[in-house]
Amino acid sequence: MQQVPIVVVLLLLIGAAAATLLFDARQRRMDRHVAIALAAMPAEGMPSIRRAPVESRWAFLHRIANYRSGIAYLVGPPFVLLAGGLAAAAVFYANIYLGLSLPYVALAAALAALVAVRGLFGWQRHRIADKLVRQLPDTIAMVTGAVRSGLPVNEAFRAISREMPEPTAGQFSIVCSEMALGRPPEEAIEGVYQRTQVAEYGFFAVTLGVQMKSGGRLAETLQTLGDTVRERIALAARAKALAAEVIFSARALSVGPVIIGGLLYLIDPTSVDLLFSDPLGQKMLVFAICSVIVGTLVIRWMVRRDTAL
Repeated sequence: MQQVPIVVVLLLLIGAAAATLLFDARQRRMDRHVAIALAAMPAEGMPSIRRAPVESRWAFLHRIANYRSGIAYLVGPPFVLLAGGLAAAAVFYANIYLGLSLPYVALAAALAALVAVRGLFGWQRHRIADKLVRQLPDTIAMVTGAVRSGLPVNEAFRAISREMPEPTAGQFSIVCSEMALGRPPEEAIEGVYQRTQVAEYGFFAVTLGVQMKSGGRLAETLQTLGDTVRERIALAARAKALAAEVIFSARALSVGPVIIGGLLYLIDPTSVDLLFSDPLGQKMLVFAICSVIVGTLVIRWMVRRDTAL
């Protein structure tokens, strides 16, 4: 019962943080549109703010939480923060059986909440970036076809926002909105790179800007970029296929202790009950669970580093 007030306070803090993130994201969108509109207006004697993005007052908090505005997350910030609160509450609940001192438990709860929030935001951003890269060759092919048929780049971007699946359609809807406010096409594409950190969109923006300002065969250049991205996707798929054995081994090592523990419980329940009833057994169980989780995450990070797009 002593842990109930702490859990209530944590939940209230999570609700306040969720409301803060939502209001800040809305304010950032408004500031971005205002900055683009002012940059498109003639201003004698005024410094250009086209290359000076508006810095959020909560940028440091966003960096800690691994949150990036301008991305349509499948699991919104309130639910992610709720998951962090549940992770912290789980640590306090586990301390009922462990009996550790409150400062250590509070530190462990804060660390668990931070890992959960950063992990969920990072996982969603990685999935969105992976989809954007895989859809980029088709996107470039649509732009190339429109340019060869004589249509302007603006119309190609509008067609992409209507016909391409998410998340490409959502990002190009933002691009079309910014272009309607007067932002150049190459800077609007550069905005996609700044929001998602997909390097291929940075190459796309540079290629588009150079070709539109200096002239040349834009369709051929974009086709070369699309072929390069396709080859990179195929190479990443080959690397992932070669790493399939490591991925299977990591999953087997993660599931193995659970299966072995279940079999031991069926054979001799008294040998497993010590892990739940004895204080030393409870600490050993927590240590074993943390070791398996950390090992699985390290293996996944190593495989993703070598097979990522």
